[in-house]
Amino acid sequence: MLEEVGRALEKIPKSSRLLVGVSGGRDSVVLLTALLESGRRNLVVCHLDHRLRGRASSADAAFVRRLALAHQLVILEARARTAGYAEETGKSLELAARELRQAFFAACASRARCRRLVLAHHADDQVETCLFHFLRGTGAAGLAGMRRVSHRDGLDVFRPMLDVDSSAIEAFARERRLKYRTDASNTSPAHTRNRVRHGILPAIEAHWGGGFRSAIRRAAEIARDEDDWMDSLLPPTGDVLDVKVLRSLHPAARSRMVLQWLRVSGVSEAGYAETRRVLELLNPAGIPAKVNLPGALHARRQSGRIFLEGP
Repeated sequence: MLEEVGRALEKIPKSSRLLVGVSGGRDSVVLLTALLESGRRNLVVCHLDHRLRGRASSADAAFVRRLALAHQLVILEARARTAGYAEETGKSLELAARELRQAFFAACASRARCRRLVLAHHADDQVETCLFHFLRGTGAAGLAGMRRVSHRDGLDVFRPMLDVDSSAIEAFARERRLKYRTDASNTSPAHTRNRVRHGILPAIEAHWGGGFRSAIRRAAEIARDEDDWMDSLLPPTGDVLDVKVLRSLHPAARSRMVLQWLRVSGVSEAGYAETRRVLELLNPAGIPAKVNLPGALHARRQSGRIFLEGP
């Protein structure tokens, strides 16, 4: 554990400030402990209370507060109206919570004057993510899963435990007798990811054995390299897309360029369906001239260009 965390962050001086996402669960408590044992003390604990589990959510926040105090660490925390936001925007709870977390981390970065965020995603999370994206019909970018280092909203996001599986994390927590909070919603079949975690993955393991997890991670590694290579071949995208340029591209490059444009433009959960809608605007007959996108946005074709309209 300590070797993985140390290697992932070896280019960052130990005196540098890091934001650490801490939910209070096992994985994030193990991450925080590993960072401290690696000699990193300039840490800012970040905790967002989603207010989805009543008193349990408040107890999680109190636990993280005590944990930060025990290690004499700065803590930044906030409460979110996650259920209300999901209802108002028509998004799933999972997506709403993710968007609110991203906004919270961006706010923490501003307050702490730190652009480096460390998260506790691990190898089993990677397998779930890759399989989840496969079932949703995503392309190579989705099959590549999470990256050890990524960049979003001006933040450098590090996932130093991405090659550490759940059993090693559990062993680390047990050896150090770490206390942590258990989120009962992690077993609820209401969440898609839980159905993957507790239903689909165990069924695959029963037929193929535990080795399938490392095979999926290998495939993700290959997909990441190929995804980077394919992105390097694309012409740069700006605020608008040139219809003539798009029509000149290979269909695979065309789809990839539109998807990249949608994501850079901030279209929530842009994927296959949203890409197909925009590609409809290339119809030589000129119909349709406008298509609907998530978040009350529209993509419109006019004068040989495609651009976004919306609130």
